[in-house]
Amino acid sequence: MKRKNSRLDEEETRLSELLFNKTRKFTENISENKKDIDIDRKPAWIDDDDEKTPINIIPQVKSEGLYVQKLKQKYETLIGTPSWAKVKEKNDEDDKLLRTVGHLQKTKTKSLKKDVLEIKKFPKINSETSNEGPFISSVEFHPNMSVVLVGGKAGIVSLFSIGGDVNSKLHSFKLKKWNVTTSQFSPDGSEAYIASKLCHSYCVYNLAKAEPMLVQLPRIVKTAKIFKLSPDGKFIATSDGFDEIYIICANSKELLRALKHNTNVESVVFSNNSENLYCYGIQGEITVWDLSMFRSIKKFTDNGCITASKIAMSHCGQLLATGSGEGIVNIYETKNLATQNPLPLKTIMNLTTKITDLKFNSTTEILSITSSYFPNALKLIHIPSYHVFCNFPKQNLYQVETVSFSPNSGYMGIGNNKGCAYLYRLKHFKNY
Repeated sequence: MKRKNSRLDEEETRLSELLFNKTRKFTENISENKKDIDIDRKPAWIDDDDEKTPINIIPQVKSEGLYVQKLKQKYETLIGTPSWAKVKEKNDEDDKLLRTVGHLQKTKTKSLKKDVLEIKKFPKINSETSNEGPFISSVEFHPNMSVVLVGGKAGIVSLFSIGGDVNSKLHSFKLKKWNVTTSQFSPDGSEAYIASKLCHSYCVYNLAKAEPMLVQLPRIVKTAKIFKLSPDGKFIATSDGFDEIYIICANSKELLRALKHNTNVESVVFSNNSENLYCYGIQGEITVWDLSMFRSIKKFTDNGCITASKIAMSHCGQLLATGSGEGIVNIYETKNLATQNPLPLKTIMNLTTKITDLKFNSTTEILSITSSYFPNALKLIHIPSYHVFCNFPKQNLYQVETVSFSPNSGYMGIGNNKGCAYLYRLKHFKNY
């Protein structure tokens, strides 16, 4: 009887080693050749009776969970994993692309510190050319690629690839008798819109063909002193600096409507959803237009403004900034603009000369305020504390003409009156 029991024990041990050790070696080989798939898989069905049925744990296994795992491994070793139970392996590169470009999954990031900005200076963007003109009035980042467009008073427009030790020139072209004052990429990045306040035309540059095309403005518009492309790429708002704003269809290039104001218009900005247009009159009157019906839906006066200069909207659409000829910047919450006399959320008085440029970064954590009328008159404001970053600028930037941020705020570009387009890396933001 003892011999018979001994044989049974030996046979059970042999089978256990055959099944369980084989499974362990097999799974070890799989783990060496393939990445672990960390997916929480749910059972295809749940039988209520299974929850009530007790399981007699075999002596070699210490826990019920381990026993269930052993049974599963045994089944897969002998039979194989059913096709319906197989899970496709994750593609880390695809996931990374979705997280950074598609914005489908966002990792938690720390908020931007309010006192010191982590910043690193990179080589000048246009060090290879430096012929765009003495005044660099436009520095624009491509929405999808690490490419920057630089334009200036000489009418030369250049595109550069950035991010390395050297910023390589990709293409350059000259617009005769032009003084480039503004430029914007289309939302998909296929075209760049370039305008001059001295010309009766604007340029549409096709990046795929590397071809510029001049488009005449409607006859009623003398020059493009104001030129703005809507965020959705459907509308162009332009003006010669008088009391009318002209809305042009970006695709057909046709004039859609002329919007009449009480005073001359100094600056305009589209809402983030392209449904409204904010027009800033010379006397501080702000008119909000509904572009679906081309009618005025709100008028109010910028608090304390004597002479209007610049207006800007945050990418999230929650903040509206106005800059005056006296160097004062007011910041409003757009949700409070419905009141009869909106009051600013914050008033910034760090500059004393005319505000010539206002830009929010993509996350609405930084607001740049600039005056080209005084050397080094550039301040970066932290939002929502509205503190000025004390460590920038350290060097003399001379007279700053324009400031811009890359799509995910990883880079900042600055153009000045010495023909330089500076590039800075904002270390807090991880992506271009």
